[in-house]
Amino acid sequence: MTGSTKRHLTTETPRLVAALLVLFAGTLFAPFAAAAPFEGASPPDQETVPAASTAAAIPGWDEHSNFEAVRKILQARCAMPACHAGPNAAQGLRLEGEQIYRSTVNVHPLSDGRFLRVDPGRAERSLLYLKLLEPERGHYRGPRMPRGMQPLPEDEIARIRQWIDSFPPDTWGHEVSAVTAEGPITRTFQGSYLTNLPTTDPLGAGGLEFGIAHRFKAAARDAGSQGLYGLDSGAWISIELAYGLTDALDVGLRRTNLQQDVEGYLKWVPVRQEEGGPAVSLALRGAWMDARQGGIANATRYGAQAILARRFGSVPSLMLVPTFVSRTNSVDAADRRGTSAVGAGAELRFKTGRALTVEYIGQVGGVEAAFQGLSVGYSIATARHVFGLFATNTSGSQTDLYAPGGDLDGKSGAFRIGFNVSRLYNTRRP
Repeated sequence: MTGSTKRHLTTETPRLVAALLVLFAGTLFAPFAAAAPFEGASPPDQETVPAASTAAAIPGWDEHSNFEAVRKILQARCAMPACHAGPNAAQGLRLEGEQIYRSTVNVHPLSDGRFLRVDPGRAERSLLYLKLLEPERGHYRGPRMPRGMQPLPEDEIARIRQWIDSFPPDTWGHEVSAVTAEGPITRTFQGSYLTNLPTTDPLGAGGLEFGIAHRFKAAARDAGSQGLYGLDSGAWISIELAYGLTDALDVGLRRTNLQQDVEGYLKWVPVRQEEGGPAVSLALRGAWMDARQGGIANATRYGAQAILARRFGSVPSLMLVPTFVSRTNSVDAADRRGTSAVGAGAELRFKTGRALTVEYIGQVGGVEAAFQGLSVGYSIATARHVFGLFATNTSGSQTDLYAPGGDLDGKSGAFRIGFNVSRLYNTRRP
């Protein structure tokens, strides 16, 4: 790729970028009200839990044996970064051992206002218990839990019911207002990447993600049916391993056979969109890249990205990603320029775990490829996996390879088929 390569720009490109900048500027400077103080139950090590002498005097209350068994069950089956653990826990419900009381007892769920998550002394009115049952028994909205996994055995479900029923309502008091309950932090996008662009969602402390990004080399149109629309051609593949050092800081390493490029990065998420708090999420990402294939010019490169994103209700999420990568001319060693680009992406969720995605990367200065990057796809998310199938005009999935743009003319319908797949693990022991 060289700076002299002719580019194909449409007159709509500046308008698109300007509109997105105006949209996100408005949401960014909206008042960031502090989250309302939590007024619900305290975790079991706090003073509001009945003391040992008090508990012994209450018939049926055996806090230690009941809660310890429940803690182990919920920690092992539910408290995973992609489900109910970490700052991006689904529905704001955290089920790590130290968070269970605070996140459940006398707290209203987001999904069904008829119940409390745990209604002290009334398991039949507690959504935490009901969602473990078959839908015809629990009469709840949405899927059964644990989602995408084998249901809990009946003895474990009974143990959770016993724990909820053992709460004395006169000790635990009345339900808290839905308004004063702790504001949830919701995922902005389904995965760590849209197509090429990274999202603002962190893995959470202890989250370990393994990912594969795969792009077939041939354009689908050129390969035709005889070449199975590019599936018979070779592929550029990137393999990645990322780890959540804290709830807000990820570290990752990936390698691709395109230019034998290696990329290491840190992603920090200092601001997370949440109800009653910040209106947007912000992530900062820095990367080091090294192309190890012989004959590649300017092999060592550095990149920086700011990722600004907002989720609008249950359907759309938008993001804007200003990007800079140094020394992106891989052909001419004398050209030491980098690439400045602005990426924009959208995810439209039309069904639980299903979404349409679109991504655009426009170059605004420095080394530029023949065409601006464009990708359109469809993604599926489960409790631990995210799979995305897409058409793209870019060849590389790593920052220094997609920032300069695409090698196919997407305007004329030239795209290649690709997919991303990731699996998230929880390294924390129950």
